[in-house]
Amino acid sequence: MAVNYSKPTPQKLLSNRQIKAVIALAEGMTQAAAAEFAGTSPQTVTAWMQDPTFHDRLESEIYSRSMDDAAFHKHLRRKALRVFTDGLDSPNPSTRMWSAKEVLARIPADPEEEAEALNRSICADVMATEGLPPAHSTWRDRHV
Repeated sequence: MAVNYSKPTPQKLLSNRQIKAVIALAEGMTQAAAAEFAGTSPQTVTAWMQDPTFHDRLESEIYSRSMDDAAFHKHLRRKALRVFTDGLDSPNPSTRMWSAKEVLARIPADPEEEAEALNRSICADVMATEGLPPAHSTWRDRHV
């Protein structure tokens, strides 16, 4: 049976004026100067600063202007992973499954953690074969 993963809804787009304000603010202009550049009032720019989409776009714009390409790409990768990890807490099971799949596909495996998990699995199999309870501490302490 195929599983269909639902994708999160895309973020809302900024208006042309909001984009102009973002560019002006990222260039270091004051909110008043950015408002004039964007053709709006300073109060509107102040209100836009409270909008998460606007704020995220401004943050990205500032980082893109202040970092080299490799550092900026690292920043974007971390931000994208945060989106996936936020999806892990979604009330929608399909979104959680899709996010988990995407996170696991992008995070490199920890070799020590995998070796430890393999050892635990082998120990559990041997203990089951020998008829020992899973919590049998003497054999487990020597082999895990």
